[in-house]
Amino acid sequence: MVFFISLALWRHLGQRQKVGKKALKPLASQSCQPSSLAKKISVGQRAEIVDPKPDAKLLQTIQSAEEQMMKLLEQREFTRALNFFRTFERDGRDRHFSEVLFAALIQSAIRVGKIDVVERLLRSMKRRGAEPSCDFWRTTLKMLSSRKHFDACLSIFAIFGRSLPADKVVFSCLINGALENGTPQHAAAMLDRYRESDLEPRDHVLLFRTYVSMGDVDSAEKTFLALGENMSSLMLNLLLLTCINAKQPDRALGYLHQARTFQECASKNDVNPEENEPIVDVVSYNTVIKGFAQAGMLPRCFDCLHEMKSFNLQPDDVTFGTLLDMCIADNDMKAANEIVELLVRGDRPVDTVMCTMFIKGFVRAQKLPKAIELYEEMKRRNHEGSGPDIVTYSVLIKAYVDAHDLERALLLVEDLTAAGHTPDDIILTHLLEGCRYVGNHSLGKKLFDDMLAVGVRPSEFTLVTMLKLHGRCGAHAEAYQLVATWEKKHGFAPSVIHYTCLMSGCLRTKNYDQAWQAYELMLDMSVQPDETTIATLLPGMVAAQHWERVVSIARHAMKAPTRINIATETLNNALSQMRQASGQAANADQLQTMMQEANVQIRSRMRSPPREFGYRHA
Repeated sequence: MVFFISLALWRHLGQRQKVGKKALKPLASQSCQPSSLAKKISVGQRAEIVDPKPDAKLLQTIQSAEEQMMKLLEQREFTRALNFFRTFERDGRDRHFSEVLFAALIQSAIRVGKIDVVERLLRSMKRRGAEPSCDFWRTTLKMLSSRKHFDACLSIFAIFGRSLPADKVVFSCLINGALENGTPQHAAAMLDRYRESDLEPRDHVLLFRTYVSMGDVDSAEKTFLALGENMSSLMLNLLLLTCINAKQPDRALGYLHQARTFQECASKNDVNPEENEPIVDVVSYNTVIKGFAQAGMLPRCFDCLHEMKSFNLQPDDVTFGTLLDMCIADNDMKAANEIVELLVRGDRPVDTVMCTMFIKGFVRAQKLPKAIELYEEMKRRNHEGSGPDIVTYSVLIKAYVDAHDLERALLLVEDLTAAGHTPDDIILTHLLEGCRYVGNHSLGKKLFDDMLAVGVRPSEFTLVTMLKLHGRCGAHAEAYQLVATWEKKHGFAPSVIHYTCLMSGCLRTKNYDQAWQAYELMLDMSVQPDETTIATLLPGMVAAQHWERVVSIARHAMKAPTRINIATETLNNALSQMRQASGQAANADQLQTMMQEANVQIRSRMRSPPREFGYRHA
C-alpha cells in the first residue's frame, strides 16, 4: 500500500512540473542570451548550427575578450590566452573573433611549438567559413617553413585547398615544404596554382626543383623552351640534372647547346651584355660530364672537356676529379695522363688540394710512379704557391711504406723538412710501420726519438705502432717501460688496446711472465681488461701451465661488476688441461664451480688449447 500511494503521488507531481515548464518556455526563449542561441536540426540529417546575428552586447563581450587575449599574448602568456579562447569555443562564440586574433594565436602557437593547436585553430576558421587574407597565409606559412614544420604546411593545403590565394609566396612555402618533406608528388599537384600567380623568370627555379625530384624531363623541357633567353644558369643546371638522373646524358648535352644559343641571342639583343650572367657555366658542363661518366662513356667526357675549353670555360676541381675517377675505374692510364697534362700544362694555376687528390687517386689505383711524377711537377711549381703540403707528403710516404720501400719514404721526409714543413704524428706512425715491416728496430727507435725532439706529439696510434715494432723485434722490456712511463711523458694514459698489444707481443714469443707483468701493470693503472684482453692472455697462461693465473683471470672476468664474456671453448679447454695436470684438482674445482655459477656449459670432450696468439684490437 505504501508503494502504490508513493507511485500515485510521484505521477501527480510529475504532471504539475510538465505544465509549469510549458508555461515558462516562451518566456525563456525570449530572454535567452544571444551567445547561446543555437538550434540543432537533426531530422534525418546531421545536426548543424544556425548562427543568429550577434547583438551589440555580444559584440561588446567579444571585443573585450579579444583585447584581453591580445594583451596576454603580448605578455607571452600563451597558455592563459588559449584557455580563455576555449571558453568561447565551447558554445560557438569563437566564430565572432577577428582574423587578427586568430593570427596572433597561431603565430604564438608556432613559436612555442604547439603545431597541434595551429591545426585546430585553422580548422576552426574553416568551419566558420572564414577566408583568411593573403597576408595571413604569407606570415603563417613563412613561420612554419622557417621552423621546418613541413607536415603542417601540407595539412594547410589539405584543409583549405582551392580556397588558398594564388600567391607565389604562399605556394612557394607549400611547394618547398612538400619537397623538403620527401613528397614531390604533392609539390607537383600545386604547380598549376603556383603558375597562376604573377611569376617572374627567376621564380621558375621552384618548378625545375620539382621536376628534378619527380624525374619529369618532359615538363622541364617545356618550361625551358617557354623561358628561352630568360633562363638562368641555375635553372639550366637543374634541367641538366633531371636528364642525368633519368640516364639521358645525350639529351642533356642537347639542352646545353640550345641554352648556349639562347645565351648568344640574349647577348646580341642586350645593350650591356657583359653585365648579364651567362646561362651556361662550368657547373653545366660538369653535370653533363658526370652523366657521361656514369654511363661509362669516357670519350664523350673528353669531348665535353675540350668543348668547354673552346668557350673559355676553365675546368675546375670537380671536372678533373670526375674524369680521374672515371679513368681509374676503367684503368685507362692514357686518359689519366691526358688529364694530368691538362692540369699541369693548362692556363689555370695548379691547385695543391687538387693535385693531392690526383695523387691519392693514383696511389689507390696502384700507379705510384704516376703519383710521383705529379709530385715532381708540384715541386717544380712550388714558387707559384702550389707546392706539396703536409697531406701530400703523408699520402706518398704511406704509399712507399705499404710498398715496403722505407728508403724512399725517408727521402720524402728529407724533402718535407727541406720545404719547411714539420712532420706530424701521422707521418711518424707511417715510418714506424715501415720499420716494423723491414724489422729495423734501431731505426724505428731513432726516428721516434728524433721526431719527439723536434716537437712531434705522438698519438695513441703512434703508441700502438711502436709496441708492434718492439714486439716484432722481441724488445718486450722496452715495450713494458714505454707503456709504464707513457702517461708521465706524453700526457695521456694508455688504453686497454695498448696493454693488450703489449701482452700479445710477449705471448707471440712465449714470454709468458712478461705478458703477466703487463696484465698486472694494467690492473695497477686501473685499466679494466676487455674480452680481447682475456681471449689473448688466458690461452697463453694455459699454454704456460700457470694454473693459478688461469683461475685468477677467470675469476676477474666472471666475478667483475660488469662480467667479461669468455668463449665457452676457451674455458673448457682450460678446464680439460687443468684436470690432466697433476696436483691441480683444487684449481680445477674452483674453475668448474665458477663456470657452473656463470651458466657456462661444461663439455665432456675437450680440445687442446690453441698454440698461437694474436692481437685482434689492431
